[in-house]
Amino acid sequence: MTARNCSEASFELCPSILAADFSCLARDVQAADAAGADAFHIDIMDGHFVPAISFGPGMVRTMRALTRKPLDVHLMVDRPLDLVAELAALGVERVSVHAEVPGGPGAALAAIRAAGMQGGLVLNPETPVETAGAYLPLISQLLLMTVQPGRGGQPYLPGSNARIAAAQALLQTAPHPVTIQVDGGITARTLPGAWAAGARSVVAGSAVFDGDIARNIAVLRRSVFP
Repeated sequence: MTARNCSEASFELCPSILAADFSCLARDVQAADAAGADAFHIDIMDGHFVPAISFGPGMVRTMRALTRKPLDVHLMVDRPLDLVAELAALGVERVSVHAEVPGGPGAALAAIRAAGMQGGLVLNPETPVETAGAYLPLISQLLLMTVQPGRGGQPYLPGSNARIAAAQALLQTAPHPVTIQVDGGITARTLPGAWAAGARSVVAGSAVFDGDIARNIAVLRRSVFP
């Protein structure tokens, strides 16, 4: 395998179904799946941790029936621990929890790992990257929000690439490999900078689902691998 192919193999594109056409969800998910989506990102919002309300475990069940690609669940909820067992039973591969949740994310991350899933820690834009240091033994993914959480369609925040680079440096101290994921404002214009800074998993919503899904995915990949 060439160095370029190795680099491409380390890139994960996770379409966010929050941006899909809910009246044609199966069509959109299957189109993204066929076009090379690596995983699907599902935002669960409770209306408390963030103002918006989105999906619950029922949507996870629907997605599991639509695709065999990994399901990447992002919990924007006050009580993430309450959902861990059900998500594991539904066959979710990866669950990410916010560092900012009441009481901290430690118990939920430990439960995610005990349930056989991969755990992720999410940092809001204003949360110092160093916060992740205490949780590195429990996680396989560090999700950096590159917009304010809870609403799609926002622009990529200035300074995000510097945060990615700082996170990449911090992760050199982790006891095992931890992937940096970014979520928010990802387009063919912003993705190359995020990749260069160290992001290897990318959540994209409208950049995938607005228009021709297969073409959009190809454009995103070409922005990093011309």
